[in-house]
Amino acid sequence: MKKKLTRRVALSSLGLISGGLLASGCSKGLVPQVSAETVSQGSEANNSKPASEKAIAWKYVPLDPEELADRAYAIYTDGGCMYSVVASVVATLAERYGEPYSQFPCAMMRYGQGGLARWGSLCGIVNGAGAVVGLFYPDDGATREKLISAFACWYESTELPVYQPKDNPRSVTIPRSVARSILCHRSMGEWCEASGYSAFSNERGERCRRLAADGVKKLVELLNDAHAQSKRALIDISPEAEACNSCHGKEQRADAMVKMNCHSCHEMPDSHGEQGE
Repeated sequence: MKKKLTRRVALSSLGLISGGLLASGCSKGLVPQVSAETVSQGSEANNSKPASEKAIAWKYVPLDPEELADRAYAIYTDGGCMYSVVASVVATLAERYGEPYSQFPCAMMRYGQGGLARWGSLCGIVNGAGAVVGLFYPDDGATREKLISAFACWYESTELPVYQPKDNPRSVTIPRSVARSILCHRSMGEWCEASGYSAFSNERGERCRRLAADGVKKLVELLNDAHAQSKRALIDISPEAEACNSCHGKEQRADAMVKMNCHSCHEMPDSHGEQGE
C-alpha cells in the first residue's frame, strides 16, 4: 500500500520537521524548541479554519536595533553575512513568539555569503535584508520595494562599518569606506583600496562581520518605522542613478532598469549625456 504523501511527510524528508529546528539553522542555542502541545494546539486551530485562512501569517513585531546588531555579529561565524542578518531577526522573534518563526529554515541563507556562493554579486547583507522585508511584506509590493530600496541606498552611500563589538577589540581598528555599490566585489574592492588590506585578510573578514551588524541595525530601524507607519521620507534611489534614468529610463531610451549607482562599474567621459551621447 502506498504511503500517502502529505505536507508533513514531504517536509520531514527535507528535514524541516522532526528536529527541523536543528536543520533550520535558527537553532544552535538561538531558538527554543517548541513543545508538542504547542504544535498540536496550533495545528488544531489552523485545521478549524477555512482553507483560504490557513496560510501562515508572518507578522513583524518591533525589535531593538542595538540588540539585533549584537546578535548578528555574534552569529556571523555560523554562516556569514546573509545568514546573520536573517537569522538574527527570525531567531529573536522565534524565541519570543514561537511559531511560525521557529520553523523558518534559516540555514538556507548561508548561500548568500560572498555575494552568492562567493560569486561576488549581490552582497549577502543586502540580499538578506531584502529576504526579511519580503517575509513580512509578501503582498504589499509598494512598501516592500520602498524598504528594500531605502536599505540598498543606505548601503551603497554610507561610510561603514560603524559597529563596535561589545567585548571590543578596540585595539583592532577596522577602516571605513563607502561601498558605492550593492555588489559584493565592488563593495569589498572599495574597502580594500581604502584600507590597504587584502580581500583574503582577517581584517576584511572582521569588516564584513561588523558590516552585517550595521546592516541588521538599519534593517530593524526601517521595519520599526514601517510598523509604526512613520511618515519619514525614505531615499530610494541615488542621485547618480536618477540622472542616468533621465535618459536611459522608461520615458526616454528605455534600455536600462536600475536604481543602483551606475558609476561604480561604468566609467563615462565628461561629455557623456551631452548631445544625445
